Amino acid sequence: MITETTTIVANLETRYFSGGPEDGVPVVFLHDGAWGGSSDVTWSHILPLAAEKFRVIAPDFLGYGGSAKSIRVDVSPFAFRIRHIFALLDQLGITGPVHLVGNSFGGSVALRALADEAYRGRIASVTTINGTGGPWKAPGMATIGDFDGTRARLEEIVDILCDESAGTVDQLDARMHWATAPGHFTAMRAPHMPVPEALKVERPADPYPVPLQGVATPVFLVECTGDTLLESGWSKNLQVVLSNARAELLPYKHCPNITHPQETWNLIIGFLESTIEGGK
Repeated sequence: MITETTTIVANLETRYFSGGPEDGVPVVFLHDGAWGGSSDVTWSHILPLAAEKFRVIAPDFLGYGGSAKSIRVDVSPFAFRIRHIFALLDQLGITGPVHLVGNSFGGSVALRALADEAYRGRIASVTTINGTGGPWKAPGMATIGDFDGTRARLEEIVDILCDESAGTVDQLDARMHWATAPGHFTAMRAPHMPVPEALKVERPADPYPVPLQGVATPVFLVECTGDTLLESGWSKNLQVVLSNARAELLPYKHCPNITHPQETWNLIIGFLESTIEGGK
């Protein structure tokens, strides 16, 4: 059974889903960052499958879902969310290495955590589904950036993210619920707000993915050939720097975990089981 909980982490409301055996291997699921993203929107069909064997934790990022609409605009969009996720795990008493599974922005967060020496030792593996850590965006990425608050616009965004499926209407309903939640729009737009010319500063160059070079942590890269948001071959680019990464191609759009959950989970659990067995 999957349970929804809201707790306080660092004085911020934090919603998460959990389930599976308390003594099971912990797997943390990280949701996408599109409008209306949340753990249940991204992972509702996979969490029950995962909980049959693993201890699952699926938090809503700050700014999303049922978590506080509180963000940082003075650091990267990854840094404060990574710290928040691990603070939640600390609060849950999960201090050993966990397996991170992310879709889109969630996959990027997982890879960025792996690139950070402060958190690398707490990560047993990373699975990323169409999340690169930031680079290799295709021109199509711009097509999901704007949202005018209407269901019609969100339907266009969902069509870009997801293949048609029996659950398309449910997906749209769930995403619309969180896309129109108070504070979500502002949290999404704030990092992109223009500033006066006198306040503009040159940001340091982002070294990513160089910090991943030499990292031996197992990584599973799931790339979809129907995805218009990322450049084709991004998984091969990451394999150049990740010595222990393997890749799999799926013939779908950006979020196969939403539209093809069983097929997607079969790939993930195969990777997880091989990683756990190899680590014994």
